[in-house]
Amino acid sequence: MASPEAGRAQPKLPERNCGYREVQYWDQRYQGAADSAPYDWFGDFSSFRALLEPELRPEDRILVLGCGNSALSYELFLGGFPDVTSVDYSSVVVAAMQARYAHVPQLRWETMDARQLDFPSASFDVVLEKGTLDALLAGERDPWTVSSEGVRTVDQVLSEVGFRKGTRQLLGSRTQLELVLAGVSLLLATLLLGCLVALGVQYHRDPSHSTCFTEACIRVAGKILESLDRGVSPCEDFYQFSCGGWIRRNPLPDGRSRRNTFNSLWDQNQAILKHLLENTTFNSSSDAEQKTQRFYLSCLQVERIEELGAQPLRDLIDKIGGWNITGPWDQDNFMEVLKAVAGTYRATPFFTVYVSADSKSSNSNVIQVDQSGLFLPSRDYYLNRTANEKVLTAYLDYMEELGVLLGGRPASTREQMQQVLELEIQLANITVPQDQRRDEEKIYHKMSISELQALAPSMDWLEFLSFLLSPLELSDSEPVVVYGMDYLQQVSELINRTEPSILNNYLIWNLVQKTTLSLDRRFESAQEKLLETLYGTKKSCVPRWQTCISNTDDALGFALGSLFVKATFDRQSKEIAEGMISEIRTAFEEALGQLVWMDEKTRQAAKEKADAIYDMIGFPDFILEPKELDDVYDGYEVSEDSFFQNMLNLYNFSAKVMADQLRKPPRWQDWSQAWRALNFGGIGVVMGHELTHAFDDQGREYDKEGNLRPWWQNESLAAFRSHTACMEEQYNQYQVNGERLNGRQTLGENIADNGGLKAAYNAYEAWLRKHGEELQLPAVGLTNHQLFFVGFAQVWCSVRTPESSHEGLVTDPHSPARFRVLGTLSNSRDFLRHFSCPLGSPMNPGQLCEVW
Repeated sequence: MASPEAGRAQPKLPERNCGYREVQYWDQRYQGAADSAPYDWFGDFSSFRALLEPELRPEDRILVLGCGNSALSYELFLGGFPDVTSVDYSSVVVAAMQARYAHVPQLRWETMDARQLDFPSASFDVVLEKGTLDALLAGERDPWTVSSEGVRTVDQVLSEVGFRKGTRQLLGSRTQLELVLAGVSLLLATLLLGCLVALGVQYHRDPSHSTCFTEACIRVAGKILESLDRGVSPCEDFYQFSCGGWIRRNPLPDGRSRRNTFNSLWDQNQAILKHLLENTTFNSSSDAEQKTQRFYLSCLQVERIEELGAQPLRDLIDKIGGWNITGPWDQDNFMEVLKAVAGTYRATPFFTVYVSADSKSSNSNVIQVDQSGLFLPSRDYYLNRTANEKVLTAYLDYMEELGVLLGGRPASTREQMQQVLELEIQLANITVPQDQRRDEEKIYHKMSISELQALAPSMDWLEFLSFLLSPLELSDSEPVVVYGMDYLQQVSELINRTEPSILNNYLIWNLVQKTTLSLDRRFESAQEKLLETLYGTKKSCVPRWQTCISNTDDALGFALGSLFVKATFDRQSKEIAEGMISEIRTAFEEALGQLVWMDEKTRQAAKEKADAIYDMIGFPDFILEPKELDDVYDGYEVSEDSFFQNMLNLYNFSAKVMADQLRKPPRWQDWSQAWRALNFGGIGVVMGHELTHAFDDQGREYDKEGNLRPWWQNESLAAFRSHTACMEEQYNQYQVNGERLNGRQTLGENIADNGGLKAAYNAYEAWLRKHGEELQLPAVGLTNHQLFFVGFAQVWCSVRTPESSHEGLVTDPHSPARFRVLGTLSNSRDFLRHFSCPLGSPMNPGQLCEVW
């Protein structure tokens, strides 16, 4: 809009327009937007950032007028400007923005008239507004060219929100709140001045200037300091020392049973993915990426999902042959129902079937069969009925509620669901505990389909597997790897002695479990009640879009990853990570040479295996090739209209993908979506952890080709078992809420944690020898060697409910986060040396358990 005074000589503007700074930040996309479009940012932010960011400082206190400019506030935050307050007349708009950006609690949203803001003078450094101030400005091309009237009007607006030129009386007519805030500001200013003086003194006392005072260093130091608990000695409890501050600042949100640093990163990434998938200008040349957006949008069709209710699942059950709980059913169709439930829709009643690399012939894929069939997280919930009475009752209530929602009568449904629960309890009795399945050499059994038929004759295995892997042609001689022969034999006997109606109810119940979260809100509410008992979570407040992002990631992870990588990934980051894993591998191999308990032949084979491990950093290259990416999802039909049908299509598609893999060699590049001191201590230890898994109590059974075979010399194997027994017993002594850890169940992960830390630290020392010492962070009061261990510990900062902690103890192969830190560091000579922990202190109990 041209100014009526555009042709006249313009009045000289006061410097910085009376002390405030106004910046042009709109781009051509925004200017061309239709008036009826949502009042939000359009397109990407490259123009926005190019114009705005050079004019701003990270420490600026920014006021955004109009919450309708939510994307502006959000992009400012992502761009490194943490102090952003947004205001709007409408409480409805403010509430919507608070919900939309709940994952970014640092952003503030307030309901108020911008002309009546009661902020103290100079509360903000910058004011930005797209609607009102644009109208006040006389020319779109030159934001500094304004009429005299425009200057006065802008000055009036800004003076009323704290941007006032000139002097004022010291107290004047201030409100009590203003006086309090002024006092607080004065105190903070005094403290800040003290900090600056201290930093200045430190700088001048440091003639070698070994401390880093850049903005990045100060920001990193601040993040570390806010996570620390200085009230605890690092030699007493290093986890609390490193994470106490983080734990105080991160209470569990409603609907979550646990939260850790990885959750925080995922929340940030979800926000980026949301922007990508909801972009109105989304126009990808990749069919797979287009499917990703359609899938996500179908999940957001809440009104449509609510309108359909339970009908999609009812229709599916009728198509399969009915369910005794809700109506008539075909009493002679056990095999047909099993094929549909476990084959077409990939549920796992009684057992699970999948195609993967043969453990003893890693260059070929093979059909594999393993135990399955329990809904609760662990067999322990079924077998310890006294301790888990509340959970079993809540589970039965959940089963009944879902049965009734699908058309069953309450009394009859509960009676029949009780029978299904009793069947699951019998399954739990024959299920082998995970800590007894760690020796894969013992549980691996390769046989033909005909031998499997003789082992478990209650069902026709050739018929079932041929249906599952259609259109492949299978014969009785087709090889199958069975994990747990005793289990399958007993399952077959259990099926033979169970009434057909109970078998039918159990099979359909498995289908119901798998599909209900694609239905209306009633089914989600029913599950929330069970989860509250099981994990201690309260009613979920997770926005629907976050749920849909997670569902999209599960369904089309590679395609979603492609969008994310193209929008955010820095190629240099991948190169740095690749360099780190190379350094860690070298350090690990050097440590092998120092192991006194390993013979030379086994040592050489171990080094060759470490060299042969394939690195998978960042993302597989094929996801950036549209044709290759499209080929991955070729045949998967996705519509924007039916979320439930999209999920059914996904299950069917995954079965076809599995069939396609059987006759092909494994693709080892197929992925399942996964300050130097801090880098090596954080991501470096994770890298070392994964490398060490190749040599834990299970990984050590595989040779450099990935084949399961004995390649250790007997004396080295005996020494290895002695060292791992020490670690198993160490972790057996740890307790959570009075409940002991299972050192056998967590042994592999504990070996990897300990070995990963040692390899990463050795790699960091090698890096220092090559590149020299790093500058130290200011005000932290820790050496860089000490920061390495703090970086490691702060990766595992977490909080969780007591119920979730119990569930983790009985199901998780990892130790609880606290003991991943305490157990590992109490075995680290390097940690004990750098923190000077005396013998007999909690972090230095005296006996070190070392494997690698």
